[in-house]
Amino acid sequence: MNKERYLNVLHWAEEKPIRKNILIGLNKVLPVVLAIMYILSLCMCFFVYPVYFIRLIIRPAACFILITIIRNVVKAPRPYDTYEFVPLCGYHPGKNKSFPSRHTGSAAIIALEIFHLWRFPGTIALIMAIIVAIVRVVCGNHYIKDVIIAFSIALLINIL
Repeated sequence: MNKERYLNVLHWAEEKPIRKNILIGLNKVLPVVLAIMYILSLCMCFFVYPVYFIRLIIRPAACFILITIIRNVVKAPRPYDTYEFVPLCGYHPGKNKSFPSRHTGSAAIIALEIFHLWRFPGTIALIMAIIVAIVRVVCGNHYIKDVIIAFSIALLINIL
């Protein structure tokens, strides 16, 4: 997306407070819900599928660490830094850690790992992870490539 598109989306969201509140709410709530699902999955896995317990710890940790390393090496500016606007949420100017999206990568790997164990909750988690990715772009925190690459990294780690 370019500056004009970001500004149009932000204007659309701010035009009606309910839209803005929904986006801000999704940005705050979905990562927490996924974290709770992850913790519950760890507990269930420990007792029901102990063989997968270590996998459920190692893969999300590996994804988080890999994305953090890439972010620190690439130091890509966020859209709001490049185009000089205030995003709907999560405004930290000048940090230059946009690529790839750690929120999206973490949400995706958690959802994929849950899906591997339990299809129905995993499907719900995957839908939430996709919404996290969309919201991160719509709120102005990330470029589309940031969330696509983050999801791809999570998928690769899940496959390996």
